[in-house]
Amino acid sequence: MTAPTLDEMIRHIRGLPAMPAVAMELLTTLSGGDADVDALAQRIAQDQAIAARVLRVANSPFYGLQARVGSIHDAIVVLGFTAVRSLVLAAAVVTALPPGSCPGFVPSRFWRHVLGTAVAAQALAKALRHKADGLFIAGLLHDIGRLVMVSVYPEHYARVIALANERDSRLLDVETEVFGFDHTAVGAALARYWNFPEDIVEALACHHNPELARPGSLAAVVHYADAIAKALDLEEAENTQTPPLHLDSVNALGLDWQALGSVLADTQARFDSHLPMLG
Repeated sequence: MTAPTLDEMIRHIRGLPAMPAVAMELLTTLSGGDADVDALAQRIAQDQAIAARVLRVANSPFYGLQARVGSIHDAIVVLGFTAVRSLVLAAAVVTALPPGSCPGFVPSRFWRHVLGTAVAAQALAKALRHKADGLFIAGLLHDIGRLVMVSVYPEHYARVIALANERDSRLLDVETEVFGFDHTAVGAALARYWNFPEDIVEALACHHNPELARPGSLAAVVHYADAIAKALDLEEAENTQTPPLHLDSVNALGLDWQALGSVLADTQARFDSHLPMLG
């Protein structure tokens, strides 16, 4: 079984479904583009699959709304454009990619983990007083390269899973052994194909090695959020492995133990509220 090259993987990426048009339009606002909120609300509402997922989350107890939100426009009025934009982009990602069929790969666990990482990144952003929307999307996408590898080359990835289980090794390490590259390179390539902002692309590429990213980048926060989601076992896996932390990058964030306790509680509450996003 000959492993594909990264160039071959990238060629397959170009054959994957495109992001919904409204999501692509919202991406321009992540980089500071002007937004016609009313027009965007109308276009989001036209994509019923995305709108339904967004409204399920908007009406969760986490937001504590006094009355039920019945439209995307009302959700923007009550929650704010930034919050709804993150929810729409999340729903678009969840619906855009095929779930993949590969022995040993459990799509529900995958989506629970990446959603957990996204909300952990939000919780960290709140504690660190960072902007949360880019971090939420970077957290949600951080392992998306793994889903592409599973979808495009399921036999190869089944071997990755089998070897990792046999050796009790990290998937990341076995990916490199089997493919010659890992999911971070594939995820970054997909994010570029989807025209995500470069800071999100960098976070995907460097979330296991935040020391390689630019100072002040999103990568260190996503790196920490990934570990928090694993530590809380939000994916409900039988053999969850908390990834090793790059301590210099984590310590540079300046989060003390008391603040971390609040982040853990906030992450769990956000995760419970966002689960309806997964359908």
